[in-house]
Amino acid sequence: MSSSLARVRDRFEATPRSLDDEQLTRIARGDRGCLGDVLSGLGALSLVTAVILGAMETISYSWTYVGAGLWIAGFVWGTVSQSRSGARRKQALESGPLVVAVVVRSEAWLRRPGKRVGRAVVVFTTADEHRFDRDWIERAAQSIEASLEAKAGAASWVPLRALLVDQDAFGLHRVPAELLPEPAANADAPVYLATMHVDPERLEHGYLGGDDDHEAGELDVDLDAPRRAPHVVAIVDPEHEFIEHAPL
Repeated sequence: MSSSLARVRDRFEATPRSLDDEQLTRIARGDRGCLGDVLSGLGALSLVTAVILGAMETISYSWTYVGAGLWIAGFVWGTVSQSRSGARRKQALESGPLVVAVVVRSEAWLRRPGKRVGRAVVVFTTADEHRFDRDWIERAAQSIEASLEAKAGAASWVPLRALLVDQDAFGLHRVPAELLPEPAANADAPVYLATMHVDPERLEHGYLGGDDDHEAGELDVDLDAPRRAPHVVAIVDPEHEFIEHAPL
């Protein structure tokens, strides 16, 4: 077990966990949602337009109420959405399982030290006996990739394949047992393929693979030799499609 994984497990493995610092509080903040922002923007634009046209006596000033109404409705919608989203995120962060997620795709800049957040596609499991077993998860990830690349598969494979090939695709999907090594034996171990945002500031040395490089350096291993797939530690709630990179 790497030193960073040990630190994160000591801090976050037990549940319910407390959101006891500013970083976790920021993570728990909900999303306002696109519709509320669109309504607010449309309302503000309509209000300004109505005021200008009203001053030119092209339309009645009463049209300004339409713009104001849309603006207020968008603000209220966004506030309600943020409140609901925040409650779900807070619950997931407090009680969701901590897991090791093996990275199968990532933005190139995440492999070098930096501070730019990037998208990564990861494989993880919530099964208690395997969620910190990196070797087991790596074998599952290799089986998933090989099967998706070699076979057409069922309709349930389509969203999984999309996450691997489409840079704009986001989601969290359970992997069918037939994509896993020894399908019958793994049928009861829920494995997921998901996209997440990786924050370099929550990684050892600020890049994917920093843990492995650090340990290889201590063991005097050739750093240019082929490396295993990097990993991150995440808090997840698959039921609500929630996955968040755990802070160090």
